[in-house]
Amino acid sequence: MRNAAWLSRALLLAVLLVNAVGLWPDLAASRVDLNDNVSHFAMVERIVQSVGQSVGQSVGQSGEDGGNPLDAWSPEWAFGFPMLRDYQTLPHLMVAAVYFLLFKKVALLTVFCWVRFVSVLLLPLSFYRCARLLDWDQWVALAAAVLAPLISTNGLYGLEYGSYLWAGNGLFPQSVATHFLLLSLGFAYRALRSGKGLRLAGILLGLTALCHFIYGYIGALSICLMAMAPGFEVPRSLRVRRTAWVALSALLVAAFQLAPLVADGSLINHSRWEPAWKWDSFGGPQVFQWLITGDLLDHGRWPLLSLFALLGAVGVVRRWRDLHGQAAAKFVLLAALLWLLLFCGRPLLGPLLWLAGVSPDMQLHRLIGGVHVFLLLLAAHGLAYLWRELAVRKLPLAIPVVTFLLLYPMVQERTIYLRNNLNWSRANLAAYEGGRAALDAVIGRLKERGGRVYPGLAASWGGKFKIGDVPLYGFLSVSQVPAVAFLYHSMALPGDLMPVFNEWNAAQYRLFAIRTVAAPAGLTTPVPAFWSPLEQIGRFQLYQVPDAGYFDVVDVPTSARVTRDTFYAVNEAWLGSDAVAARRHILLDSRGDAPAVNPAVPGGDAGKVTAQRQDGQVYRAEIDASRSSYLLFKMNYHPNWKVELDGAPVSTVMLSPGFIGVPLAAGHHTVVCRYQGGAMKPLLAIVGIILLFAMGRLRNSKLWNGA
Repeated sequence: MRNAAWLSRALLLAVLLVNAVGLWPDLAASRVDLNDNVSHFAMVERIVQSVGQSVGQSVGQSGEDGGNPLDAWSPEWAFGFPMLRDYQTLPHLMVAAVYFLLFKKVALLTVFCWVRFVSVLLLPLSFYRCARLLDWDQWVALAAAVLAPLISTNGLYGLEYGSYLWAGNGLFPQSVATHFLLLSLGFAYRALRSGKGLRLAGILLGLTALCHFIYGYIGALSICLMAMAPGFEVPRSLRVRRTAWVALSALLVAAFQLAPLVADGSLINHSRWEPAWKWDSFGGPQVFQWLITGDLLDHGRWPLLSLFALLGAVGVVRRWRDLHGQAAAKFVLLAALLWLLLFCGRPLLGPLLWLAGVSPDMQLHRLIGGVHVFLLLLAAHGLAYLWRELAVRKLPLAIPVVTFLLLYPMVQERTIYLRNNLNWSRANLAAYEGGRAALDAVIGRLKERGGRVYPGLAASWGGKFKIGDVPLYGFLSVSQVPAVAFLYHSMALPGDLMPVFNEWNAAQYRLFAIRTVAAPAGLTTPVPAFWSPLEQIGRFQLYQVPDAGYFDVVDVPTSARVTRDTFYAVNEAWLGSDAVAARRHILLDSRGDAPAVNPAVPGGDAGKVTAQRQDGQVYRAEIDASRSSYLLFKMNYHPNWKVELDGAPVSTVMLSPGFIGVPLAAGHHTVVCRYQGGAMKPLLAIVGIILLFAMGRLRNSKLWNGA
């Protein structure tokens, strides 16, 4: 028995080593990201900067307000958005923590790449641990570890290399969340059976939600299913009560991140530019076709992993009545069916999804994570069953031979994927190194000039303006240069207007505070007449455009009652009108309490900005208003933006196209705008920790032991 345990651990180590060899080249390639890791690294940078501001302020070295790493403004995303407030940020906080624990001696990008690398590398280990926590023997657990890196789909955002590596989707939070999800399932299984470790299971579930909201949902609903599943020796009523304790613990852990998401719900965009399948998923016929053909697990190869899952499912069904006391196998099969059904999404289930707690804003295609977790656990049962059958027939030497023959097609296909990822990333890394000096000089010049940059829209020449295969706007985002270009995140309500920006309309440049255009040198196609050549740096040509900066003085002759659903239509129509050039804005009333407006606006300018400057994330301006009018601060509206007018705090309103407005009286004014994250998130986090510790005193309660 001891020899078998040591053998399984040695083989697990071998799996991890092979996985490490395959993933190793991605560490170097990740210096030039092609995917969503652009936004994730920028968020890590913002956390580090916020901590630095707070420390600097505490020792008297910073002129800015102290930054809040749980709630800071990110001006580089879609006219600005508080990403750290409303997005799942535990993985980013972990990277920042490692960076500080290393005393900032290792470059932040290097730390980020290593954390990503380790999170993908250790996925087999977490599957192994989950299986052992489900009380499965070491051979089923080893089979889960062996199969974990072998999932392949056609870009379905599941638990596969394509979701994480350079040539993939850059789903860094998902890679971390998967570990917490697997551990929360395993510890919840033990806790529901024994009544011990309920708080730990809840903490792990809460951490899953802090890494990825949808994976937290997958864990929560799966544990609810576990409470109701057959085969447990513990009464269902007691399991339900214990599940409530798990849920309470998870809520205390995650509440500080969930509360702002609820509070900001009316300000968070449901993007019309996302493909419909992301919101709704693919429907029953498509999902079950993929299941039958093997494309849910085995795209581009023989469906061997799918057959292992089928073998595991058949084994559970055949032994259903004999599995009393073996609740884990029944639970895994039922969970696989549940997540297959939910992954079919709105085309199949429609309003029934409300019964499963699914909101209209959940991107249902990401539920493939639940499908992959439980199908892979079934596949582990199938492979282990094959091993046991060969052992029973006294064919021990056949086990490695048969395993090699069955795994070889999957390993070969994954090896080809990794090789293609390596070749593609190396070519891009070489292109980056060749143009790095000019690129760094351009980014430095753009930061020096301030304002937003226009490097072309993703759907036009901007998407083709690349260094290797990475568009220039990707490098701008990593460098935190605000740009009108590509929606790496479309959470801000005005974000959906970015793709309809008209580069031939000078008024829109003024509206969006665009100060510089970065275009390819040597353009032979016509450019707008108001683009004035500034300088050429290598293959980059910079143009300056008529600039009004982040502030303006505007008239507001009309108001409109808007909701999140009508926001785009109202502002898209306004953006295409003459009102933009006339600087006549709409007061956007989202709560029905907006102040009255004066429709009688005289001709001429309402005023001018005589001076403005930006100190970090504090924006200042001197204003001369010629009449009663409005200050327009060209940043996405959020109530946490605090504005001081002539030294006194004033209330703000939302003006088209979703920016911040402040009423002005005629005369000269001094304005200061700063984002203040507030104490809600830190306070909720502290309260949650205190209550978690307090729960430890209830260990002997009837709810814990079922007495």
